[in-house]
Amino acid sequence: MLFLKSIIISLAIFFSISENSYALINVSPLNIEQDISSNFALGKQNDLQDENQSLKLGYFNGYRWASLTLKNSTNENLNKYIYFDSLTGFIDLYSSASLKLIATTGSSIPYLTRSTPSIFAAFSISIPPLSQQKFSIRIKTPHNFNSKVYLGSLDTLLTKEVQKMTFIDFYIGGILSLIIYNFFIFVFLKDKDYLYYCLFSFSFMLTILNIHGLLDKFFQFKSLSISHHLISFSAITLFFATLFTFNFLKIKSRVKKINNFYQAILALSIFLFFIGMTPLEFNYPQFFGLLIDITLVTANLVFIGCAIHLYTKSNSARFYLYSWIFVGFSLLSWFGMTFGIIPNNFFSQHSLLYANLGQMLILSLALAFRINKVTQEKLEAEVRALQKDKYQRLVRVLSHDIANSLTIINTYSNFLVTSKNLEPKTHKIMEKIFIAAENIKNILTNVREEELLTERKKEMQFHPVNIYETIQLSAIVFEEKLLNKNIKLVIDVPENLEIMANKTCVLNNIINNIISNSIKFSFPDSSIEISTQFTTGNIALIFRDYGRGIDPELIQDIFFSQKLISSDGTQAEKGNGFGTTLMREYVELFGGKLEVRSFPKLDNSTLSGTTLKITFPVST
Repeated sequence: MLFLKSIIISLAIFFSISENSYALINVSPLNIEQDISSNFALGKQNDLQDENQSLKLGYFNGYRWASLTLKNSTNENLNKYIYFDSLTGFIDLYSSASLKLIATTGSSIPYLTRSTPSIFAAFSISIPPLSQQKFSIRIKTPHNFNSKVYLGSLDTLLTKEVQKMTFIDFYIGGILSLIIYNFFIFVFLKDKDYLYYCLFSFSFMLTILNIHGLLDKFFQFKSLSISHHLISFSAITLFFATLFTFNFLKIKSRVKKINNFYQAILALSIFLFFIGMTPLEFNYPQFFGLLIDITLVTANLVFIGCAIHLYTKSNSARFYLYSWIFVGFSLLSWFGMTFGIIPNNFFSQHSLLYANLGQMLILSLALAFRINKVTQEKLEAEVRALQKDKYQRLVRVLSHDIANSLTIINTYSNFLVTSKNLEPKTHKIMEKIFIAAENIKNILTNVREEELLTERKKEMQFHPVNIYETIQLSAIVFEEKLLNKNIKLVIDVPENLEIMANKTCVLNNIINNIISNSIKFSFPDSSIEISTQFTTGNIALIFRDYGRGIDPELIQDIFFSQKLISSDGTQAEKGNGFGTTLMREYVELFGGKLEVRSFPKLDNSTLSGTTLKITFPVST
């Protein structure tokens, strides 16, 4: 078996590198670090890599080979280390001359079983005096392989590791501070956005630590390489990034058309997480590796697109856009480096780290801005509550104290107006006093009704209300006014028609208001028609008068705003503008919808009038 294995390895090395010219590297006896990334011969590629480039192989299935030659021009044995500064997977080092396996290492091997325990994949080699030593490496990896390769001593290897650890320790401190700060805010406010931020930030941090081999060093497992499962860490980061974005930007309500995309990304990230825990991803990195990369880039572009779409509608979207533009450039740098488009250097290797720090800082500012906004809204709510309390006290004064005094004025002025013993001039004065008192009484009544509406919304219970009977009661209330203007009230409503509402409110606040206004603005000797119109599940009450109508430009202000607009009737009847607003609000309280159409009186020949259509759900 051993002989057969040697033959297979020999053939593999022969066919993969027989046509290559080996790069000859003069090994320095000094304690320095040499960049040998561009000195490897790859497969059947005769030309060596360009100067200052990395050893880049990309995603590939199966094994890849590379080789180099080291020359010792000194009279002493040189003990050196070959080490890689990126994730490598599995790497076997062979002596090309004897086909002997020297060592096995790589990021996919558990930390404590690596030939040289380090965050870098490292081999210890020995080169005899005045000799050349040829080496071949065999690589199998689930990662996009693109690494700088160095030749140095144990001291240079340890120094490089300490430098990286120091830089990343600073990064960890910054990210953990932001996470802890926002987690305590979540505990205090119970706002899930802060929790999703913490999960997103923490998973992003773990992915970056995994990319740089730090998780293996922190935990130092004997039978598990955390770096080997990088795709699972990337997938869980994508999951929480999507979840945070979906909630932070309120995509569900603001960009409904794209909800399915977010759900698809969440499902795909879960799928890739579990794939990363199986041999599938290791055996087919060209598919699954590219899939996670494409998914990350696509999701990033969609996140940025959503933020742009909501830029003018949400302050959160502005902050988010700034953060993801920062991440977008960093992702381009990272993927550009891994695919060999831009140089592999310290900046490009740590571009995601910069992105994470920048993004989390900006998002923390966004969440802090939200706290400020919540505080401001709380203060505004307290001011509104104080104003409401003052308003309620004022209503109570108007409803009781002033109303009681006004009753005396109203009663005696009415008595004097009907008296026949007054002089004409005095009678006219008393009539004006009575009209003014009546108007104030109507205003107080409407203020009380508006206050009651707020309470009724909370407490009112709905019951079947017979519309025909209610209209008949209203007709009795306005019988005298109808006779005074000789207006005919035509009622064409089924006697058994019912809606779910409150009878008192339907009578006083809806039907009475409509009929009162119709009489007020109708011409003498005209008519008011009340009819019904049935549609599926709904009943429409239609009130039609033939009065002077309403200017179309005023309909919105009169019926659908809080403005108080009043005008005199066709016989100088006074109003205060409260009725229409209250009527519309009660219609909506009972699940109805109001439509208004009117044709103003322009000349004697123009047919004028107003039609109010109120649609209610039919009582079941």
